[in-house]
Amino acid sequence: MADYLLKAASTDARAAACTSERGRSILRAVADAYRAVAEIYALDPTLKGCPARRERDLDLVVELCRQIPVLVRRAVEGRDADRWPIDDRWAEAEAMAGRLPEILDRARAVARPDHATPAGSQAISRTWLVAASDRVAAAGEDLHDALAKARSLPHPAQEIAELSALADQIIQRAAALDGTREGS
Repeated sequence: MADYLLKAASTDARAAACTSERGRSILRAVADAYRAVAEIYALDPTLKGCPARRERDLDLVVELCRQIPVLVRRAVEGRDADRWPIDDRWAEAEAMAGRLPEILDRARAVARPDHATPAGSQAISRTWLVAASDRVAAAGEDLHDALAKARSLPHPAQEIAELSALADQIIQRAAALDGTREGS
């Protein structure tokens, strides 16, 4: 991921090649944003593919950075100005680039530089567990369903009772986690 982002940050080369100072400024902001995203992922690698979607702001930055150079190029080229005024293109590119710092600040706030410490790792794993509470509950229900026939016998094996109790405990914990998710 970091390699891709740093390669994308080579937008600096595009900025240098841009004939418009306005375009160069916007493309430099894009390159800086790509580098910032790479730094945030390096700061907290648990963001990549996070089940709790803590990386959604980083995804938004990457998407904006993908779109902005296209807008700059179209503004510089000036084609079809009768259908899409050039000033509107510049305004849109600048507005999108202007959003990048705020979104990056939110992403930095979500990153956990302490991800490798006991406290950080436990907090992240708890977040992931809360995000998966519906799947945990389904696993408990599946276990109940798998044991249903054996439980219906007049004298089921002790393991059946133990596993049924475990399934109940899983379902109760998942419900408590689900309540945590709704409360946050």
